Parts: sequence; structure tokens; C-alpha cells
Amino acid sequence: MSTTPLARALRGPSPAPKSAPIDAFRLAKAWFLAGRRVDMQQLAAELGVSRATLYRWCGSREQLIGEVIWAINERALKDTLAKTRGSGRALVTRVLERSLAQIRSFDALQQFVAEDAEYALRIITSKQSVVQARLIEWTADFLRAEVKLRDDIDVADLAYVIVRVGESFVWSDMITGAPPATDKAVKIADLLIAAAEEPVCGHLASP
Repeated sequence: MSTTPLARALRGPSPAPKSAPIDAFRLAKAWFLAGRRVDMQQLAAELGVSRATLYRWCGSREQLIGEVIWAINERALKDTLAKTRGSGRALVTRVLERSLAQIRSFDALQQFVAEDAEYALRIITSKQSVVQARLIEWTADFLRAEVKLRDDIDVADLAYVIVRVGESFVWSDMITGAPPATDKAVKIADLLIAAAEEPVCGHLASP
């Protein structure tokens, strides 16, 4: 995935110029949370820069909105983790359960998806998506910190599958027309993690 000036700015101190990539991000985030369409021409005008400059900063409208959605999602994940007790697989599944439920109840995101589901899901769930890539990375780090996995398990692959399962059930009404079923996503994720865990010596099956 290409790195934009905005992506770099989000990982470091704010640049000195009056209008900079981080300013575009902050304004786009404020508009998104207010339910306002993030229009690149209007955003550039508000910032006092050209559209060419704005696109150079952010890469595309899709990338900018993806950065906004991920920032909101990451904060929600961190808050959920801080408020959730436990450890190991139990903690992972509890955080997953609560975070998936929050996604479906987040008004700004629901409005965004409802306006153009195909476009929104492309930003949120496609393999080119900033949101999906960052969520897989976050999930992989979470698994490494909490779960002892078997040596033959690739944690990035496991995180990818868990994220894809979550997407499929959270947005099932938009994808297949079936009602969202976050509880099913959590059960499947728990089964996947349990199967990937390193066996505890005292619970090994007899030959």
C-alpha cells in the first residue's frame, strides 16, 4: 500500500505550514462525524489549497476517508480494550464482541454505508483498504500479546481470517441481505483462535 504525506503525518508531529495533510484529516474527520459528505473540492477550498495539493497529500478521497474511519475505529478498539477485563483468548473474543457491536451502532458510519453501500464497503473491507490493512495489523499484534499460538500458525494469516469473518457478519445485510450477526462472527473467531492455540501440556490428549 502506497504511503501518502497524510499517512506519514498521522505517525509523526504536525508539520509547520498553515495548511498541511493533518489539517485535511482533521477537517475530514469533523465532517464525517457530523454526517457531512467529505467532498474533496469543498475540503480543498476550506483549507485554502488546490485540489491537486489535497490529492497529493491524501492519495485519493477513498484513502482519506479510510484514514478517518480507521482513526475512529482504532480509538474505539483502544477504549474497549481498556474497559475489558481478562486475558488470553477470552480477552480477545470479548474485545471482538464489544467492538463489532459498536460498529453497527455508530451513527456516522451507518449513514456513510447507507448512502452508497458498495462504495463504503470498498473503503472499509477491500484488500486495498486502509481500514482493513490496519485492522489486520492491529488484530495480529493483539493476538501476539495475548495468545500463545502453535509454531505452524502464521499470526498475520489468522488475523486476516478473523477480520474477514467479522466483516462478513457485521455487514451481511449490505453484502448478502442477511441480518447482521456479530455473535456468529465472535463464535467463529473463538473457534479459530482455539484451534490455533498451542496445547497446554496437562491437557494433551492421550495417544
